[in-house]
Amino acid sequence: MTTNIVESVNSIFLDEREYPITALFDAINRRFAEKFPERRMKFINAPTIFVLATEKDIAKNINLGNKLLIHQTANYKYIVTGHDEVATVDLLAKSCTCKIFDIDKVPCPHAMATLRCQYGDDYGRHIYEYSSSYYKVEVYLIAYVEEIKPVPSEETWEVLIEILERKIPSPFVESGKVGRRSSKIHKGIGKSFSMKKNKCSLCKRIGQKRTTCSERNVA
Repeated sequence: MTTNIVESVNSIFLDEREYPITALFDAINRRFAEKFPERRMKFINAPTIFVLATEKDIAKNINLGNKLLIHQTANYKYIVTGHDEVATVDLLAKSCTCKIFDIDKVPCPHAMATLRCQYGDDYGRHIYEYSSSYYKVEVYLIAYVEEIKPVPSEETWEVLIEILERKIPSPFVESGKVGRRSSKIHKGIGKSFSMKKNKCSLCKRIGQKRTTCSERNVA
């Protein structure tokens, strides 16, 4: 898995992307038809309120928040210090100057410390109130509830006459660029590839191979 969703999907279809376009779409349809029920069954009996990855983040932030010092400046507003850092948390705005709370929509360590101060020992259940509902298991399941059906044969398609009569111009192809695009990896600016040299397993010399080694036939 990568941080770029396009690269993640691309890595799933490394072989299929070389297929003709119709076969590629069939492969994509089939793969997602397999993934949707798989993801659904994974969380359908989940014992947690949020998906596991988010529950782990919450537990980590709670642990870090327990080590911070808190000073209340106004109702629902706090200054939090610790680890050579000072942050301001506004619980009503669900915001922290560290911006983690604002972006992730899950209380950061600073916000966890303020929730503990604001609500006391009962603050655990309030964590979910200050987090985005998109992390809930039930919301996750809704995303995978639809059934992906296979594409029927072309003979059964019902296509509008205006679409059938539409003339689509051929794509522009630059001269000298005809054919399938190269799939080789080219070195970009500031990047370098390691050049691994052969090492003979007989004489242990770099730049030689076992099959052509001068000492292979030495008695």
